[in-house]
Amino acid sequence: MQLIIAIIVATFLYNYIQKLYRRMWDEKLNIDISFEDNCLEPGNESNIVEVINNDKFLPLPILHVKFATSKTFDYFDEENAVITDRYYRNDVFSVMGNKKVTRRLKFIATKRGFFTITGVNIIAKDFFITRTFAKSIPNYSELYVFPGKINTDYYEVMCNSIFGEIETKRSLFEDPFSFRGIREYNNNDSMSRINWRASAKTGQLMVNQYGHTAEYRVKLFLNLDTNYMLKSYAVEELSIELISSLAKTFLEKNVPVMVTGNGRDIVTEELLNVDFGLAKNHLVTIDKGLARIGKHDTNEEFLDILDKDVRLLDDSIAYVVVSAYCSEELLLKLDYIASKGMSVTLIVPYYDVDGFLPKRGYIKGWEVKFDEV
Repeated sequence: MQLIIAIIVATFLYNYIQKLYRRMWDEKLNIDISFEDNCLEPGNESNIVEVINNDKFLPLPILHVKFATSKTFDYFDEENAVITDRYYRNDVFSVMGNKKVTRRLKFIATKRGFFTITGVNIIAKDFFITRTFAKSIPNYSELYVFPGKINTDYYEVMCNSIFGEIETKRSLFEDPFSFRGIREYNNNDSMSRINWRASAKTGQLMVNQYGHTAEYRVKLFLNLDTNYMLKSYAVEELSIELISSLAKTFLEKNVPVMVTGNGRDIVTEELLNVDFGLAKNHLVTIDKGLARIGKHDTNEEFLDILDKDVRLLDDSIAYVVVSAYCSEELLLKLDYIASKGMSVTLIVPYYDVDGFLPKRGYIKGWEVKFDEV
């Protein structure tokens, strides 16, 4: 008799618990898969953080959490993962009732890009591990891996050359309302600029210095059409890194920067276009735009972009173009800008096996080792 009662009670409890799991297994179960950082530079370490919060009394003895993200990261732990077109992760947890579990998956960012985790699939077992429950839940986390920054001796020499040209093109007209200091008089100064009070104090002639009527701004153009059949990706990425590095250098010198080009945003599908700015976060805005470049349009599309500036030249803007495709059509447009007395520079990445001979004084080559790509 006691055995029969025990069987009845056990059966009742089993069925009752099964009903509870069918109705409540995913109730108050919150899962968040996110990148620990929002922005990284290539080579930086970070984590994907998995947080499982089972905020109810029912335990989940076996819980599979599945998600996918980029395979370009270098992961420290590749167990429970399958890498094909993406990195597919399948982690197993045991989460008791009213418990929160956090796990970190360490990785190194290796390539520029914009990466997301857009959903999570979960599979759970009941208390007796006899029934399986499955569900897809929304999840969103994003990560920008910015272009790498170039810091070589040749880069420094090139930047100094560009700055030198900008200074020589700077307007000779001064703004009398933009006082910048006092210096000693020289024979080229007019008498009207002498500061008599300062001269009396120092015992020698001193003159006022003024700012220019228009401060310079720099517009960076990016052409990703390389005209290379082999290893074009390396030249494209170098071009993006050059634009990012130049933007950083100019902004550090308090020069407003704008970036435009024929790279297309993988999210909006719009062409790259970041307006002039000098705020502290402007480089972040530029790098985010560069990180989200996926495909790009042709050289003809880039020439159309450049045409708009050729028609509306501004003598307060220095024009810097990065383009591995050094076509005659491009050179004619840049010749026209230079003929108007504007500051213009063309930086041409090229493979060492091809060689490069600058056709204009405003062209600067950037050699890429073919065997090292």
